[in-house]
Amino acid sequence: MSFYQTAKKKQTNTEISEPEVINNTAATRTEVTGQARFTVSTENTGGKDATEGSSKAIDNNIDTKFLIFSHQSNFYMQFEFTTNTQVAAYTFTSADDASERDPSNWTITASTDGTNWTELDHREYEMFSKRKQSKTYNFVNNNSYKFYRINVKVLFGQTNPIFQLAEIKLFNVPQNQQALTPNNTLETVVEGANTLIFTDKTGTFSAATKAGFITAFKANYQRMANTFNTNAPKTQVFVIDSEYEGVAATYGGSVIRYDPRYFAGNPKDIDVVTHEMMHVVQSYKFNLPNTGWITEGIADYARYIFGYDNPGANWSLPAYSSNQNYTDAYRVTARFFAWLENHGYQGIIVKLDKAMRDGTYNVNTFWSANANGKTVDQLWQNYIANPAL
Repeated sequence: MSFYQTAKKKQTNTEISEPEVINNTAATRTEVTGQARFTVSTENTGGKDATEGSSKAIDNNIDTKFLIFSHQSNFYMQFEFTTNTQVAAYTFTSADDASERDPSNWTITASTDGTNWTELDHREYEMFSKRKQSKTYNFVNNNSYKFYRINVKVLFGQTNPIFQLAEIKLFNVPQNQQALTPNNTLETVVEGANTLIFTDKTGTFSAATKAGFITAFKANYQRMANTFNTNAPKTQVFVIDSEYEGVAATYGGSVIRYDPRYFAGNPKDIDVVTHEMMHVVQSYKFNLPNTGWITEGIADYARYIFGYDNPGANWSLPAYSSNQNYTDAYRVTARFFAWLENHGYQGIIVKLDKAMRDGTYNVNTFWSANANGKTVDQLWQNYIANPAL
């Protein structure tokens, strides 16, 4: 996961409680979780009553969790009531460790006979920004059903096979207080061989800023892929999500989250999109030590080269100052990379990006092999002596 010029927020181990408001009125909802028999399609290897068995998902304790090691896209959790019951809201509570194990894409279906199913709600590209965080999802359902089934199709880690959940609860909600919240729209944009899935979970994101995002995607993504990685993913997802706090971050190789508050205050900083799309192009699979400065430096170098409207955002590479180092990442490193390209080492950043993607980058061999025998520290000293681009 890569973050754009923002620090990770400190995680807390407390449940997040928020006032439940539907249609501008306080919802009178009734929990009905305990009225149903709870089963799962794949159980913890120790059984439902094990330390991390399925019973822990409904024990009303956020300090316990249900966990399985073999999640597949057809996995589901099911509630069976003794009589038909109306449900129009539910909560998921994230468990205590790796966020890659959290549910991300799921559907809820219901049935009166256990054979014929009706879809009631679906969610895509969801995230839990904190551990032991409870999130409420509301939908419209005017009917009563005996069975409710939650099919967790994709986890936040996408290819991660371990699923975890601390708690799940179901609620009855009066019909006049029902609504679909939070927002859950999807829009698909196709440009050549590439596809952008755009989802705004706020419902209020600026149409002009959204248009800028899409323009940057159309103008820059394929050009960056042509330069750096012709095998870059053909599909990526933009998620406008107030749950994410920062500027932007890329997860799982192709899902990019944007903080709508940042763009409300900086609507012209469209090339944040270019920076993040470069992370998609990079597709680094290897966790090479001490290379974060390279990852972010190349992303800002790509923004410098391909930027759609850097001047409009008042964004530029910084002048050299004595307190800088090439490991500072972002724009400082990007300027050093631009200097290398302009001072006899043309093509070295493309080679550096490839070495990172192939997992072959080594600080002791890469620079000398591609910079006439010089180390990166020697190149930096040359830069210091004459930093003009």
